[in-house]
Amino acid sequence: MKFRTAFALSLAGLMLAIAFSALLPPLPAWQALAAQVRTYGRDGRDGINGRDGRDGRDGDQQSIFIDGAPRRVSTIGALGRDGEEGGDADRPTCSAQPHDVRYDLQAPDGGDGGDGGEGGRGGQGGAVTLYYTDPTQLRQVLVNAAGGDAGRGGRGGRGSGGCRCDDRSWRVEVCQDGNCHEERYDCRDGDSGRYGRDGRDGATGSPGQVWLIDQVELLPPERPTLTEPLSTWLSQPATLSKHRWEARSGIGALLASGSVVADTYNQYLGQVEAQVQLLWQAPRSPTQFLGLSPTATLADSGDVQIQFPDRYWIDGRFDRNSATTTYTIDQIVRADRVTDLAWGNPSGSGQDWTLTVIDLGRESAAVTTRFELVYRTTDDDPRSRRRARYQERFAGVLPPPVVTQDQNRFVLALGQLDIRDRDLRQGTFAQVELRIQRSLGEHSAEQRLTWTGQL
Repeated sequence: MKFRTAFALSLAGLMLAIAFSALLPPLPAWQALAAQVRTYGRDGRDGINGRDGRDGRDGDQQSIFIDGAPRRVSTIGALGRDGEEGGDADRPTCSAQPHDVRYDLQAPDGGDGGDGGEGGRGGQGGAVTLYYTDPTQLRQVLVNAAGGDAGRGGRGGRGSGGCRCDDRSWRVEVCQDGNCHEERYDCRDGDSGRYGRDGRDGATGSPGQVWLIDQVELLPPERPTLTEPLSTWLSQPATLSKHRWEARSGIGALLASGSVVADTYNQYLGQVEAQVQLLWQAPRSPTQFLGLSPTATLADSGDVQIQFPDRYWIDGRFDRNSATTTYTIDQIVRADRVTDLAWGNPSGSGQDWTLTVIDLGRESAAVTTRFELVYRTTDDDPRSRRRARYQERFAGVLPPPVVTQDQNRFVLALGQLDIRDRDLRQGTFAQVELRIQRSLGEHSAEQRLTWTGQL
């Protein structure tokens, strides 16, 4: 009995819900109206970001000849400029709120304040070069090479407040086909804008360094590096020169008390010179490489190094036993040509099976070539839809007797390798992966060739 009563009540409730829903307008129609949110008025405009402060100018470089008289040297870095303040946001336009509308409302938001500009970096203190003959006279020199103070970051602008709703909630009676119901709508206050970020202060400039030279003559110009066309290097020697310096610490103990400089200073040790020339012993004529411009660099030790553009492979040797350092070019190739190899035609089967590799770049006479092979075969037919399963039969470096070179043509007698006869017989489906390493002196490059076919 209780079950029948409960079932009857549930059925009655379901019928009542169906009848009530029939009195309402279609759900999407009035629910879509309630879901609409419209704004009124105008949001506040954001403030403008402040500009960054300019960096301070570095102090001037100065050279001073010390004669024992008291001297004051000032080469201070300039002050970094302050960053500009961010602009305040404009207030929103709080227009009159519409009344009795059938949609939700959003009051205007306030604008964000502009960010403050970053402070400028203080200028670096200038470098000071002191020529002297008596180290005790340096105590008469007061040097102020302080770095400039940093600029301050600008303050962020103020955000503006959002508008407030006059009426936060209201109801509207809606009737359709004689059936009426009320809809509720809300108004949301506008958000206040955020305050702008304060700019960061700049960094204080570093103090300048002192360079000490224990002579009264000005240093001559130096030429530690030189780049010239190949024809110039081959025609005559060139002179390189470089000043040698030693970094030391404790300059404050050598100068007058109160000097403001970096603790580390540079002491002049003298000048090194070297004569350098290029010699040509390569088989090819140098006229084919006149676009080459080597660079010579002189080290503090007096040694000379030669750098060549990466687009060339060069093998040579230095001779530093004479007054002039010479570098002899024994071999030269163009780097982009050493890996321009391709397959030739395969030939034969069994012990007579060979593969041919052709050097299209025609550089084989100048470089060393090394071959590494992976050989695989399959009993499946690769021409069918099934994926063929290959098994490795050989992997390793090809020994010299297997490789025959005829200028820019290499014949690989793969049938002479330690591979079973059944894996080399005519009609066998095979894969060849050939790793070719080419080298000249300290240079090397690799190229891979693959071949898939039927013996």
